[in-house]
Amino acid sequence: MKNSKKVLMLGLILSMVFVLGACGKETNTLEEVKESGELSFAMTAQYPPFNFSNDDGEIVGFDIDIAKEIAERLGVEAKPITAEWDGILTGLMGGNFDTVIGSMAITPEREEQVSFSRPYYYDDAQLFTKEETEVEDISEFEDGNIGVVVGTTFEKELLDMENINVKSYQGDVDNIRDLEFGRLDGLITAKLVGLYNAAKDDIDMEPVGEPLYREEIGIAIRKDDDELLQAINDALEDMVEDGTYKELSEKWFEYDMTDEIE
Repeated sequence: MKNSKKVLMLGLILSMVFVLGACGKETNTLEEVKESGELSFAMTAQYPPFNFSNDDGEIVGFDIDIAKEIAERLGVEAKPITAEWDGILTGLMGGNFDTVIGSMAITPEREEQVSFSRPYYYDDAQLFTKEETEVEDISEFEDGNIGVVVGTTFEKELLDMENINVKSYQGDVDNIRDLEFGRLDGLITAKLVGLYNAAKDDIDMEPVGEPLYREEIGIAIRKDDDELLQAINDALEDMVEDGTYKELSEKWFEYDMTDEIE
């Protein structure tokens, strides 16, 4: 009986050691990415020209090309995953994907939850209205219906304004469409996004007034994924140095944004 108790106790101790060892093992996302052969990244696919579905159903855009280049430099394939913007950080922290490469602005609040790469572009928060709208600044609206994407820094800015009614959308595709159809008096989005869509689809919308503020856009990564963060930053730096970043920015925006991020 005593020997049986000793064997049972030894078994329990070994089990505890195994469990504690497994719990204490640190996850190395970069190693997992290389072992799996895939770098997964999230975006909404509703933010042209940065990430969107083309007529063939393919997810394309500046963000997508950036992700593919980073993945290639890591020796893996890029795996895009679509997600709702207001839950995208929760999905990242929950391990649903490795990164967010979806035009996410770097803010102090977000930096408390995740880490960010160096900025890979800058953009302005801009009011857009139809050409005939007789306002020169967002402060001139009286109960104006202004569209914005839910969970963005733009939405947070608008919610503090008492002279407008905030209309929230899951993506800028619907946001822009409602302005075009007269359901909105204006919308707030990134200046590059508004200008691109107005020109591409010949939409009656134009920027009004000065930008509300300027944003740094980075790649979001889970806290403690330091090796993956360093690898992504190295890839971005290499893209700038070898001219790849210049090629991608000229492809989507017809000008070189390199000087803005160096």
